Amino acid sequence: MTRRRVLAVSTVLVLALVAGIVVWRLVRDTDELRKPDNPAVAIARLERELPGALAEAKVPAAAVALVIDGQPSYVHGFGEQGGRPVDEGTIFQVGSISKTVAAAALVRRFGDQLDTPVLDRLQGWALPPGGPDPAAITLRRLLSHTAGIDVPGYLGTERPATSTVDSLLGHAGAAPVRQSEKPDRYRYSGGGYTIAQLYAESVTGAPLPELVKNEVLAPLGMNSSGYACGPEVIAGHDQEARPMPRYRYAESAAAGLCTSVDDLGRFAAWLASDDPVAVQLRQPVAGTDGAYGLGVEIDGPQMVGHLGINRGYYARLLVNPSQRFGVAVVTNGDQGARVVASVLKIVAES
Repeated sequence: MTRRRVLAVSTVLVLALVAGIVVWRLVRDTDELRKPDNPAVAIARLERELPGALAEAKVPAAAVALVIDGQPSYVHGFGEQGGRPVDEGTIFQVGSISKTVAAAALVRRFGDQLDTPVLDRLQGWALPPGGPDPAAITLRRLLSHTAGIDVPGYLGTERPATSTVDSLLGHAGAAPVRQSEKPDRYRYSGGGYTIAQLYAESVTGAPLPELVKNEVLAPLGMNSSGYACGPEVIAGHDQEARPMPRYRYAESAAAGLCTSVDDLGRFAAWLASDDPVAVQLRQPVAGTDGAYGLGVEIDGPQMVGHLGINRGYYARLLVNPSQRFGVAVVTNGDQGARVVASVLKIVAES
């Protein structure tokens, strides 16, 4: 098994265990990502076969977006959520895909500060003493999981989300965040993203969701995306029609994003584009053996994206920049990996 594959499998294990999911078997969901020779055949198969895949996996619903030639060309919902049919605007949690969206906002806003130490700019929290190299903690290392920070992920809470500082202190159901090993070696860390979140909030004086909205969501037309996952953030979606997820996350950058597959398809199209920030996210960072960029998992130049797991949700974002092709799948079940694998198999065979 290659170093890159070890990193990817480790990421799945860590996130799945954090989410309380028992992993009986890990199956790579695709060997490559390429545009279907006949997209119409892929779409017909998805609509014919995906309801059965949902039933077999005991997942209530999924939604799929295909980006073809740089545009979200197919967006469709399957099954039900909250007793209502799922469509392209239904809201799902997307777990660690939050990291990719947050990284896009942070790089766009602080692209000239990626290699500047961050600790002296943080307000309300200080890194616990004893870390091997606190001065090496930069945004680039935080966003690439190479800052030596612990706390791999977050379970969320049934109470309203607390503050970023409370999370870092360990008051939001997770362990306190610290630097537990030397930087410049990949170690998956949601805690690192929470430090990056506090940095952004300390420098701008605004909550991270506001920064992400201004830098990414609004410019891309992702109008059904937000962090409180309810009508107070996501305009046009009343709470009764779009029930809010059970678990909330103070850790917006690491795990808190709620979005529709229509919006995620827009983001996938951007991630596959030649936008300088998208290109920067897709570049491997030193210490990851080529397997991680800035908020982006890398499996070669033609397959980049991210996996997303929260309790009760499973999502996958993948793009092939050279073909301007992408796939986004969101599901509302812990066994959503099986549904994602079905989608990617259909795409690969079409």
